[in-house]
Amino acid sequence: MQNQDSITFRDIPFGSWLFGLICIGVAIYFFSFQGFSGNTLLFGGIGVIVILLPWGLTITASRQTRTLRLDYWSLYFLRRSREISFDELATVRVDSMRSGERSGQQTRSFRIEAVLKDNSIVPFRKYYSGGFLGGMRKQKIVDRLRAFIGLEQAMDESPVGLFRAVGQAAALEAAYQQESQTGPNEQERITNGVHWQLQSTAFGASPVTRWYSPDFKMRSGFLFVAQKMSGQSTGGLMAALGKALFQQSISLYGFKADDTPNISQALPLDPIPPLIDFHFTAFTNNQAEARQILGPWTQNPLAEWAQRHPLKQLQSQGSFSQLVVLFSPKGVYAATLGNLQPDQVEELTDLGVEMVKTQGAFHTT
Repeated sequence: MQNQDSITFRDIPFGSWLFGLICIGVAIYFFSFQGFSGNTLLFGGIGVIVILLPWGLTITASRQTRTLRLDYWSLYFLRRSREISFDELATVRVDSMRSGERSGQQTRSFRIEAVLKDNSIVPFRKYYSGGFLGGMRKQKIVDRLRAFIGLEQAMDESPVGLFRAVGQAAALEAAYQQESQTGPNEQERITNGVHWQLQSTAFGASPVTRWYSPDFKMRSGFLFVAQKMSGQSTGGLMAALGKALFQQSISLYGFKADDTPNISQALPLDPIPPLIDFHFTAFTNNQAEARQILGPWTQNPLAEWAQRHPLKQLQSQGSFSQLVVLFSPKGVYAATLGNLQPDQVEELTDLGVEMVKTQGAFHTT
């Protein structure tokens, strides 16, 4: 549950309570023909304990009080709570522990923890619980809490957290390799009056190199242009799947929500301007401004690029992979998969500079 000032999550031990009810049902069954036998007392006792011992948990973060509140409650009306000031919090995270072996494989269970600025740990629950799906659910809670409170990221031990850690390590390695070849990525450079820098990221184990300039920004929305194999049809089934495929491609190159605002309203550009129709396809949420941007002076450098570096089913080693160009409210990007050699960076820069300079009539900074 969420409003502008607070966000609430509830962790209710339905599974334990259901198991307790089943035990009580079994006890009633034995009582019906055995009376107060050992079985009746055993299952009845287990059922009552399992129902009464587990506590529900309500997690509430409030911007008005600037507190994270943990409210614990039981079916026998006991209550206790703990409040943690936002000023005390360093972050929240998902922790894990091994929970035995099943079929020769180790399994893990999870819990949420608050990490305070004095390095002390406050577990939301003392015990670990849940398997893979439980870890995913706890990760969603942690992600939303961190975003709502404004906390730093942490090393989460959930399945999602471990996947992120692999991605972050791959991104760091990609950046290191690119910088070793062409110098510091974030260093601002100027070519023909256009300011630019390189950005390295990674999607899984695949590095991505992006040329970026803030010297032209779309007034409203974004335009994503992606190279395709020469003459590849974008009709029929491809047209029906177009939106999902574009969104997947955009995430592949590491672009975020602020690069592509209101992406849910975006559609494939139709028709594609004639000079690039054979080699490119496009996706935008501002058809009118996209057509202004893709004038003849923009189409020509793209068409020449596709002639020099056609996209093939199997790319030869050392050649450019698919080129994508993003015109966004943050600036202009020209991106491709893989790390680039100095001469390739120079060629990508020439194209990026052309993409910026051809928008002179619409230039904004």
